[in-house]
Amino acid sequence: MTEPDLSSLLETAEKAARAAGARLLAGTDDYRKVNAEFAHDVKLQADVESEKLIRDIFTEEADYPVIGEEEGGDADLINRCEPYWVIDPLDGTYNYLRDLPLTCVSIGLLSGQKSLLGVIYDFYRDELFTGIPRAGNGLQINGSKHEPNWADSIKKATIATGFPANADRSTPALDKLNAMVQSFKKIRMLGTAAIAMTYVAAGRVDAYYENGVNLWDIAAGMALVEAAGGIVELTPVAGKSLSYEIWVAGSRDFIL
Repeated sequence: MTEPDLSSLLETAEKAARAAGARLLAGTDDYRKVNAEFAHDVKLQADVESEKLIRDIFTEEADYPVIGEEEGGDADLINRCEPYWVIDPLDGTYNYLRDLPLTCVSIGLLSGQKSLLGVIYDFYRDELFTGIPRAGNGLQINGSKHEPNWADSIKKATIATGFPANADRSTPALDKLNAMVQSFKKIRMLGTAAIAMTYVAAGRVDAYYENGVNLWDIAAGMALVEAAGGIVELTPVAGKSLSYEIWVAGSRDFIL
């Protein structure tokens, strides 16, 4: 198979992320229509509209298979060696519903389990984060290379974490998480895995941990962290397709 032109594909992903972000930012009340509601999650019309727009752009310009949060895709792509897009059209959906400006469009390109590139667009802050892990260009923010400044010890470090929709909220699980995060100086819960990983890549926080996140939550963020020189540790959750326990950090010392 011919190697993909990652620079060209990155431009297409940037175009799609910015287009979707602009539409979400301008979204009317219809975009905040709740299509489905669960105990710990909601699905909005905004998610549907954003993913459709991104898929339409990819069909025209970069027609690889797609796994998306809304329309799904072939889960077996993770076991094959061919490029495919992974889309979270609106990460931080509940934040968006409540007008909390912590949400983004997240697009990753993977080959099997290997990150090829990532684009995350924080449309509220107009920050576009991009990275190609093996290109040597590092993390880019709005087209400029950014060097992270991670803490030099866990006692000075900040960890971001959270609870995915299907997370175990039992007392033993919460006790385990509490014991883990006590090693860090500060704890942040943002409500969006993609932005949490972006902030690790940028050095705004030093580590991120979650158990039970989906591939579309983390695909782009993994590429950004790797491009910035950080570490990604990914463990599949047994019995749950495309669900993972993940650690990302600026230093291996921050992974417990």
